[in-house]
Amino acid sequence: MENDKLLAGDTLHSNEPEMQFMIDSAVPASDDPDMPSLTFRVVVLGTVFTCALAFTNAYYWFRSNPIALGIPVVQLLSLPAGWALAQVLPRRQFRTFGKQWTMNPGAFSIKEHVLISVFANASTSTVYALELIVVRKFWIGTPLAFGAGVLMSLTSQLIGYSFSGLFHRILVEPSAMAWPSTLVDVSLFRTLQALMTDKHGLAREMRQRQRLFWIALAGSFAWYFVPGWFFPTLTMLPLLCFAAPNNVVAQQLGDGYNGLGMLAVTLDWSTISSSYTGSPLATPWFAACNLFAGFAIFMWVITPIAYYANAWDARSLPIYTSNLFAANGSVYDIEAVLRDGRLDRELYEEYGPVRMSTQFLIMYGLCFMGITCLLSHVALNHGKDLWRTLQAAVAELRSGRSYGRSGAERESIAYEHSAYARVPGVWYAGLFVATLAMGLGACQGFGLLPWWGFLLAIAVAALLTVPVGLIEAVSNFQYGLGVITELIAAFIWPGEPTFNAAFKMFGYITMRQTLQLTRDQKLGHYMRVPPRHVFAAQVAGTVAAALVQLGVAAWLMHSVPNICTDAGAPFTCRKARLFYATTTIWGVLGPQRQFAGRYATLYWLFLAGAALPVPVWLLRRRFPRSMWRLVSLPVVLTLPGYFPNMPTHNAAMFTLCCFVFNHILLHRRPAWWRRYNFVLTAALDAGLAVSGIIGYFALQHVRVNWWGTQDHCPLSSRALDQRVVPGT
Repeated sequence: MENDKLLAGDTLHSNEPEMQFMIDSAVPASDDPDMPSLTFRVVVLGTVFTCALAFTNAYYWFRSNPIALGIPVVQLLSLPAGWALAQVLPRRQFRTFGKQWTMNPGAFSIKEHVLISVFANASTSTVYALELIVVRKFWIGTPLAFGAGVLMSLTSQLIGYSFSGLFHRILVEPSAMAWPSTLVDVSLFRTLQALMTDKHGLAREMRQRQRLFWIALAGSFAWYFVPGWFFPTLTMLPLLCFAAPNNVVAQQLGDGYNGLGMLAVTLDWSTISSSYTGSPLATPWFAACNLFAGFAIFMWVITPIAYYANAWDARSLPIYTSNLFAANGSVYDIEAVLRDGRLDRELYEEYGPVRMSTQFLIMYGLCFMGITCLLSHVALNHGKDLWRTLQAAVAELRSGRSYGRSGAERESIAYEHSAYARVPGVWYAGLFVATLAMGLGACQGFGLLPWWGFLLAIAVAALLTVPVGLIEAVSNFQYGLGVITELIAAFIWPGEPTFNAAFKMFGYITMRQTLQLTRDQKLGHYMRVPPRHVFAAQVAGTVAAALVQLGVAAWLMHSVPNICTDAGAPFTCRKARLFYATTTIWGVLGPQRQFAGRYATLYWLFLAGAALPVPVWLLRRRFPRSMWRLVSLPVVLTLPGYFPNMPTHNAAMFTLCCFVFNHILLHRRPAWWRRYNFVLTAALDAGLAVSGIIGYFALQHVRVNWWGTQDHCPLSSRALDQRVVPGT
């Protein structure tokens, strides 16, 4: 089919048999079009879980030790709740606006279960606008009105639906767009649902899956208490630090938190399957290879060479830190160069310029290289097909009809799913116009951005959605582009931190939200949930979550004394403080000062990134069956972009787990892999989520002090050529 040819000649199609095997192992082979989907039970439970998670996540966002309730909690709790409602709700028929409906259409279905999770997924993270609201209230400028927060939140959260609909034919419908992380959710839904619908005895295979699921979930739940609270050393076993407890170089190389993570081992699933990488069991092996290659090259080769060769006077600073430093090696005090929230040039000249660690500079350089590499890679490999697909989508939107499908497509999930009515293009267009008007109103009415700046941010989001989405859909990794939007805004509006934050919100966060929505649409696609029902659940959940979180923020900011200060503990707003620091650095200092002088050479990496995919593309065309067919440079550059915030010791363990499960077992024990792989990772993730929540409430005040809780790499955060102790 035409859309499935989108990635012809690219990395995915060189790995297509394995990817198709992964999909076939998780996705159900049949569909029941009469199965209840968007029901009264979905509306009730979706609203309850969305509001509960939105309240909890927003409340703890303000605290010193925030937690985030994720979607596994909803997946586990909504099933018994739905089953209970199916037992107690009346089955009486109602007629409203000419349509007949009932509170209880029968047994709680798997499509209802999926829709409730889609509904609540909007509340698993706080809206980005919350950070700008808090910073404006306490540190920069004048506080924003509640209405401004509502307009900002709804615009940044909802405008992504328009892009998701526009690019649906590219990022959702093709079977080549696998979105591997959704396969874990599919397996979890099917396993849990089979437990609740066992009327005549499950097949032996499903009973075995369920047995493994509950054993793995219980084991994951119980084990996480050990590294999470009582034996944190198991989260990182730094072998080099153990071997050389008094050697600064060994600890710089071996520490996974303040060093390069060489020979550092973890026995903690939350580290192996982190928010940075996702589950290794849900990641294609070719993607893990590309990811680890980039990590090893830039973290274990380039970084130590640059550091110990003293490039940019690197040895006077720690090797791995996100702190910014002054000329004497002390942590840069951004408040020392500000007056009334803006840069004071005299204070800046007196205090001196910013210095950055080697790894921080490499991260920025890779971000510069990555954006042009991504665009060049997509243009070379997908440009013609993307153009044809967009033309077909526009023609279909104008004509209001679907084009004929090939014989191959009639046998695919996409064709089976097409039995349900698509979301009309006018729905997406109407939502786009409404959110565009709200965004312009917020920017003009409350001074967030010039009107043309807002439109530019939306254009950036639209431009980047397809390239980033193509990579994530096949590799399970999303390329982070937040730095690029900050860089653009800092060049256009130097000295304007609010403009910088707003531009990032409407540029980068809109794109990220679009891809999250697209991921949920692919989940609905796999589970044969009607697209219009998925759309309704997404929009309703997004609006409800945004309003609840803004309400919680307003309540806390007006009722908690000394909130967002040390005196207001535990409501110290650590995330907002970090946002304030980064916003101030980009918006006040700007790249003109941050990357001036010795760091100006980093700008050449924009050009290098654009040229980098060309030789790989030529080699792939010249040798179509060689190893070059497996190389995906945007994936290679993905992981280093998360540093220096990400622990460095999880990359090797992540790759090792992926090698064992998605290479060795996939090829040598394909039957076992097909039955249990996704069920296993779903159980491990669910057990970890439940354990983390219970442990947080039950053990947050418990303090254990012994060898297993100590820092075994105390020298790793030191500079090799120490001048002052960083942090003073």
